[in-house]
Amino acid sequence: MEGEQDIKSECGGDHGPTIESSMYYLDRVPLYDTEKPYSMRYLPEEDIPQSNYVKVKHPISVRSIREPGAGPFRIEQCGFQIINIHSKLTYDEFWDNERVQSVYIPEVKQALKLETGAKYVHVLDYAVRKRHESFPVSTGKEYQYDQPTALAHIGKNYVAERQLFCRLEVKGTDRALDFTAKEGERIVRVLFGDRAEEVLKSRWQAINVWKPIKGPLDDWPLGLCDSRSVDFAKDTIAGDIVFDDFVTENLQIFPSPNFQWYYVPEQNTWEALMFKSADSDETAVPGCPHSGFHNPHARKGNLRESLDCRAFVFYADLEEYPPIVGDVFQAKSHML
Repeated sequence: MEGEQDIKSECGGDHGPTIESSMYYLDRVPLYDTEKPYSMRYLPEEDIPQSNYVKVKHPISVRSIREPGAGPFRIEQCGFQIINIHSKLTYDEFWDNERVQSVYIPEVKQALKLETGAKYVHVLDYAVRKRHESFPVSTGKEYQYDQPTALAHIGKNYVAERQLFCRLEVKGTDRALDFTAKEGERIVRVLFGDRAEEVLKSRWQAINVWKPIKGPLDDWPLGLCDSRSVDFAKDTIAGDIVFDDFVTENLQIFPSPNFQWYYVPEQNTWEALMFKSADSDETAVPGCPHSGFHNPHARKGNLRESLDCRAFVFYADLEEYPPIVGDVFQAKSHML
């Protein structure tokens, strides 16, 4: 694959320790036999719980992706892999929305095309994260930037504080979320409108690309679970993320002793993690559980700064792709 030799040469040196840490999961409670998990990202007027998540904390061992004998890690086998993105942006420019959209997003599109062989890539949105020194202990105030998450999931899980999210050409949204394959197909239909069937006749995938803005990164790194260690029928459950005018669906993760977690120690700014959130091919790896986690070996003061974006990757061999005509962040009831 493009860039693989480059990665091998640049990943030399200390392969990093196996980290003993912890992670939150959705608990295996009888509630979910009859009730779908949900989380409202607003205060409901009715006297109903804002969420029915029952979380449980479990210890985890997270192995280094650089460990001799580990891997190879390829997105079609385990749900994730490293790709090289040597961005033209400087550190300061990653905090400039216009520069990210005009320079970095096209770089992501090109990298995904090269790595997957896709015909067309559409990036929905991206998130800039800057860990506050108090996290995960809440300050009681609104964070300026999105914080890491410690809940295993397939799709992003955001708390109710203000987030810095950017849809392409629409800035400041706080509704960027990943989804199940069913939800992904619905979104594709919204994006392409009456011409969606031209795209849906062939395979599509939802893929995230995550990288440090400042490196090497070791503070609250991203943990990725090898999809081959997941029983998706038993270990995952679809959940609703509800806003006051929008509903979407993603996958929550139950704990399992079979999970195999990995991370990239001392992750460099050009080392991007690409991992799958959904796939229209029912025989393929459906997604990759992931979450940030506390690294007790992290250097003090080196707080995590990262950027992740969510993309749709399409394989339909069309001479020209139809234009994007729909807004996926409008109320779901208007899209059915």
